[in-house]
Amino acid sequence: MRVVLISHAYPPDPEVGSLRGAKVAAALAAAGHDVEVVTNRLTGETQAIRAAGRGMTVHAVRSMPHPRRAYLRVKHWFGRNGSAPSGRTEVAPPSPSGWKRYLLSLLWLPDEYLGFLPAALWACWKIHRRGGVDLLYTTAPPFSSHLAGLAFKAMTGVPWAAEFRDPWTDNPAKPARLRTRFTDAVERWLERLCLRNADHVVSVTDAIHELLATKLPARARARFVVARNGIDRLLPSHRSGDTRAPFRIVHAGSLYHGRDPRAFLRALATLRRQGKFADGEVQVELVGDARWFDDVSIERFVQDLGIAPLVQFRDWLSHDACLEIVQRADLLLLFAQHQPAQVPNKLFEYLGTRKPILAFADAHGEVAGMLRRVGGHYVVVEDEPAAAEAALAIALSDARAAERETGDEAVLREWTTERQMGRLLTALHA
Repeated sequence: MRVVLISHAYPPDPEVGSLRGAKVAAALAAAGHDVEVVTNRLTGETQAIRAAGRGMTVHAVRSMPHPRRAYLRVKHWFGRNGSAPSGRTEVAPPSPSGWKRYLLSLLWLPDEYLGFLPAALWACWKIHRRGGVDLLYTTAPPFSSHLAGLAFKAMTGVPWAAEFRDPWTDNPAKPARLRTRFTDAVERWLERLCLRNADHVVSVTDAIHELLATKLPARARARFVVARNGIDRLLPSHRSGDTRAPFRIVHAGSLYHGRDPRAFLRALATLRRQGKFADGEVQVELVGDARWFDDVSIERFVQDLGIAPLVQFRDWLSHDACLEIVQRADLLLLFAQHQPAQVPNKLFEYLGTRKPILAFADAHGEVAGMLRRVGGHYVVVEDEPAAAEAALAIALSDARAAERETGDEAVLREWTTERQMGRLLTALHA
């Protein structure tokens, strides 16, 4: 087949969503299909073709700028942009009221990447005119990509696969200041249109699958498939028996949305104060954009708790360097609160190391369910200090006794990228 894949972010874009697009494109190309990727042009990028070869071509298109960018530039020029805390890019403005909120909600319908839609659609049309397209694959968010897919399907009748990495209208992450009853209704209508017109509906988690499946009659659910992000590399199972200090606890990735590290840090401070471990026995590494959570300085929070000697902040590293740190850890930290349907991509990287994971997650969410299913990990689902303290204490105790076996082998192998992409290709070929 000749496949066009629309992915707003694509490597070398550092956005985490770019990894899924690259994974799907690679699987399609490896199966012998010709893949044409349409993605957003990066800042400073001048070439329309980012890469070509091995059955794959990447077209980088220039999106129309969002009106908010022009507004922020004007504020900057006139010196009225205010100041954000050190190390932060921009603090969310207070919620507007009246006509301002209505205008903002229209500008973010369905998201701030609407300028990508016409550029992506035009690129798809040019590819189609040069020799036809057998399958269009769109991955979202941003959901403007699905609108491009909807329009292309209407124009050409080409079979279309719509992939949901996050819920759309069921996602509480979109700020209230960017929503109104009218735009919420429009987005629900757009979501239904996409689900009804897509020939394949791909979800990356069971929870997203269940949310979307309820929006269509039962007979339509045969078009639905779950294909997880997958474990790229599953390391061999081993028991090192190395219990030398310090016990290394590692978190890799950004702190945003509900990914709040403060419950863990409070638990760490409490156990230290209670003498559960001595200085030098435990070392925490926060790797990535982790110095702030929303407008709270995590560095200052750590200092106030009196555990600054235990916590090391390491800013952005290359992906390979970050993986090396993760593989040397004794315990991996995962923050996935208030996102019951989503699974951070780092969970699959963590699982591939076979290291024990201490996860802060929603009680009935996808992350907690996956970790319970695979077994051998520690999950905190209660927003109570005692729960975090107990889980961390057990993890430290298990580590002193012996390295813990983590993971049902059959489940881990089912969750490998090879198996998950195989499920996806089987569904697309049906």
